[in-house]
Amino acid sequence: MCPKIQITAKGIRAALKKYAPHQSLIEYVWNGFDAQASIIKIDYVADALGNIDLLTISDNGYGIPHGKLQDKFEPLFESKKALENKLKKNLSAIHGKNGIGRLTFFTFARNASWKTTYTENKAKMTYEIYANAENINLYTGVNATPHQTTEQTGTTVTFTGIHTLTAPQMEDKFQEYILKEFSWFLALNRHRDFAIIINGVPVDYTKNIADSEKFELVHPETNTVFFLYYIRWDQRLNNEPSRYYYLNSEHKERWKEPTAIKNKGEQFYHSFFIESAYFDGFSFQSDPAQSQEALIAGTRSDTQFRFMRRKLANILRIKRRPFLKGFAEQLLLEYEQKKIISPDAKENLKQTIKILYEMQPRIFTSLNLEQKKLLVGLLGVVLESETRNKIPEFLATIIELSADEKIELNTIFCI
Repeated sequence: MCPKIQITAKGIRAALKKYAPHQSLIEYVWNGFDAQASIIKIDYVADALGNIDLLTISDNGYGIPHGKLQDKFEPLFESKKALENKLKKNLSAIHGKNGIGRLTFFTFARNASWKTTYTENKAKMTYEIYANAENINLYTGVNATPHQTTEQTGTTVTFTGIHTLTAPQMEDKFQEYILKEFSWFLALNRHRDFAIIINGVPVDYTKNIADSEKFELVHPETNTVFFLYYIRWDQRLNNEPSRYYYLNSEHKERWKEPTAIKNKGEQFYHSFFIESAYFDGFSFQSDPAQSQEALIAGTRSDTQFRFMRRKLANILRIKRRPFLKGFAEQLLLEYEQKKIISPDAKENLKQTIKILYEMQPRIFTSLNLEQKKLLVGLLGVVLESETRNKIPEFLATIIELSADEKIELNTIFCI
């Protein structure tokens, strides 16, 4: 007897119609990581023409307990999916599309079979599952009898009857796609020996790094140490915006959230990993005014947390500046076209507007036409006044200027 998934085959195909074969493969990799695997192996065998005869994806996760098989294979579009989406906002542990993610194989193969090993009552148990693309809303395995084994826990899914996937695609397009999908995740777990291995070759996330830097930050009052790892990616990541990732002393993620910078087209794709023993007992969601937990755990209101966040924001502000130069030029051109600034305005006024935009673009956002004119007028007056040399000092009270930025501002204002 084959349990029937609570959606028709037509419905499954409709729900997954946007999946390309390489996107489908990604779902199986996420299934492994969702099962707490650290190693995912993708292996395929191709003939002389590049056609793939056999493809397997294996992991060393906790397997699929037989008693939870239906929960793992039956796609739930309401409560469980809503829960996963909620968790995904602040934790990276759950990414796969639950049951429906395991059915994406129909986009590139006719058959899929799973061999899974899990632990039950301290014994290792194993059994197999099978599904085919023609009757994708049916699967075997529920009536199987798991038997004891000495194998390690994990799951291997084997695909046969493969179509629309070739060896050249796996070597080119899939490699590029997997970097866009997992670079940040591999970087996040770089100290935990996580790996994706394709035909024996580990995926190297550093190939997707355009710029990186490591810092050590110490809060002076408490001597709290933060180890920072900044990465700017060479390309936009799949479904993962620029984020802060907070890790504890065991290198495990505790929380993640968007960085303070909203990418508005300047292609500043970045991730910031912050590791500290301070996060071992940190309460990311507690209310320090009401929670007893706040007495023993750190909270966002702590001076060291606020100190750390200010430093992160300033590092990103400085890293982002080169990407805003083109936008600063566009802003200046727009101001000239709208007669906010005269085309024959003094060069130091133009340079001031550009530098201020590069340093803190929020100064210029949400201003109406009159406010823009007023801002430019005030800047012009200040530049002609005897107090213009005080501007760098004033800006330093608002923005934590780097040494180079202080020199840059002094060149304009202190002449």
